[in-house]
Amino acid sequence: MNGTKSFRRIVSIVSEIKRLTAELPSTEALEKVRRAYSGFPKVAELVAEAFIHDRLVGIYDRLLLELLIVERYDPPVRPALDPEFALALRLYSFDDIEVGRFLGYPSCCIESFVSDYRLFFDEEHLKELHEIKKAGLKVVLTAGFIPCSLYCEKAMVSGLLEHLDNPSQIMLLNDELKKMLPHSHSAYQSFYEFLS
Repeated sequence: MNGTKSFRRIVSIVSEIKRLTAELPSTEALEKVRRAYSGFPKVAELVAEAFIHDRLVGIYDRLLLELLIVERYDPPVRPALDPEFALALRLYSFDDIEVGRFLGYPSCCIESFVSDYRLFFDEEHLKELHEIKKAGLKVVLTAGFIPCSLYCEKAMVSGLLEHLDNPSQIMLLNDELKKMLPHSHSAYQSFYEFLS
């Protein structure tokens, strides 16, 4: 799965939840959403409630715009979700395991983040980065994603991490996303992390 497919997966989930909340009575929609997304039922319910209570008015359109831009570039690594979407849901103050599953993070990376309290890159990441740089490559990650390892194959297959010799196309995508989707989330100045 490349970055575009990874991002499209999330937008598809959100779109399906939106459809269910529009077509079914609230309690039935919430129950169906919890069952359909059993790997992250609380996050799915949070998204459904946001649609039911009109907290995503305008925000959903931003998510669709982000998808259109991402599809044009077709990057190997997906960008972070529009920070306004995350803010509207208070997503990053929610259960880390469910949020990680919703975002398509590999279980090894979720486990590392939760059990090792890896909120930032650590010494092991820095050693790995040094090795990758010696090979003439740069690391590109989805902003906010902390992998268990900079060599994590599952993160690469999931479109969350890549070692590139030239990340210029992703840098252009990042610049366009920042221009087209200005936001108020102070922790996210970028949709990507570039480590070199």
